[in-house]
Amino acid sequence: MTVNELIEKLKALPGDMEIQVMTTEGEGPNDIVQLSRGTWISDTDLEDIEEGFEAMTDPEEDEFIQDDENGKIAVLVTW
Repeated sequence: MTVNELIEKLKALPGDMEIQVMTTEGEGPNDIVQLSRGTWISDTDLEDIEEGFEAMTDPEEDEFIQDDENGKIAVLVTW
């Protein structure tokens, strides 16, 4: 889903409606604590990443590099 597709779906809802995030297993609701941008990269690409980005390890050995200005994907961080 793209950001534009998400915006169009959200426009159809009342503006005062609360948002809850559920996992694919039906667990939740979880609160959205941050909206961020970033890129998933493989371990082989790590040498090319500039310092200063936050990295979070993915179970499949890929890493998420937070880049709020140039990230290729939008991320909702939940708690």
